[in-house]
Amino acid sequence: MSGSVVLSAGRLWLPVLALLALVGCSGTLTHESYPVPLERFEPVASTVAVWYKQPQSRVDAWEGSPTIVVADKQLFIAHPRGRVRALDAECGCRQWNVETDEALTGAVGSGDGYLLLGTRKGELLALSSNDGSILWRSELSSEVMAAPQISQGVIVARTNDGKMFGLNAQSGERLWVYETTVPSLSLRGVGAPLIVGDKVFAGFSNGKVAALTVSNGKLLWEKVVALAKGRSELERLVDVDAELAYGDGILYAVAFQGRLIALDVVTGRIIWAREFSSHRGIVLDERQLFISDDDGQVMALDRGTGATLWRQDKLMRRDISSPVIHDGKIVVGDFAGYLHWLSTEDGRFVMRRRVDDVALTVRPLVIHGILYSVSHLGTITALRMDEL
Repeated sequence: MSGSVVLSAGRLWLPVLALLALVGCSGTLTHESYPVPLERFEPVASTVAVWYKQPQSRVDAWEGSPTIVVADKQLFIAHPRGRVRALDAECGCRQWNVETDEALTGAVGSGDGYLLLGTRKGELLALSSNDGSILWRSELSSEVMAAPQISQGVIVARTNDGKMFGLNAQSGERLWVYETTVPSLSLRGVGAPLIVGDKVFAGFSNGKVAALTVSNGKLLWEKVVALAKGRSELERLVDVDAELAYGDGILYAVAFQGRLIALDVVTGRIIWAREFSSHRGIVLDERQLFISDDDGQVMALDRGTGATLWRQDKLMRRDISSPVIHDGKIVVGDFAGYLHWLSTEDGRFVMRRRVDDVALTVRPLVIHGILYSVSHLGTITALRMDEL
């Protein structure tokens, strides 16, 4: 849910900051400030539309994008103005539709029969995934800005004021709270907590990553990903907002204007670290780590060392989404409604498909070989990959 910057006296959006950084003293845009134009290539794969759903209501730019989540053969879509729909993930058929009458933040999670929704009033709503009925609501300290997670009967939710809560899944009762200090200037939004076994991991706007016990919130370890540097508050932003990744006992985290690091999940010991800046998520395969930097370059790194294996720079400044893996390919969406499939071996373009004429900057989902994307307007597309 990252993408903007919060000031104590107001809000600035990252695209605006990027534009200001790229405009010279003359006040004009340089050639390097424009999105890289898409190049033609010969596709080596094709996609088939499994189903397609158009939006049912208007979304204004200030509200944010609709959000989707898939669980137990259901796809849920939450509209910023409070409408929530459940669809059959295999056919797109409607199952139920509910008006919550709440302004939603886009923080949507699901599991164990619950659909979890964050509101702009600082509440977490728990709905039944069967019929959309509201089971309970829990008042937290501020906006819930990342997808809540559920494990072992505990719901873990992040708020925008640097806190993480553990709630009883049946009642919404608060079990524990972990609190960090929030700098006066930070990226708006937080990364979703990551639960592995009995541990929950999360990154914070102070540049740190913490590991806690799910059941009681006990702090196991805390590690600095990046230290704030520079004179201005903008230069000192080091938020760990990107989604964390886990594989084979190693946790991967990246900070904005900071570092990308690999940590031992038991001790928090840093295995390797390299300078990097990103507020987008990380995805792994058996040997590689895939990530995009703040310029929009998609990169593959060696999971064991952090060394760069390849770099694709043909999507720079296209406001791409966090990457996902679909049928052995890397997929990102962009600001113009395109989905791009890249080879995991060398980063070359494999396939491209335009599914809308507005932004696809919400991270796509891949479940059982089907890729689900949602555009800023709420168009949902389910695609299957076919080899040519």
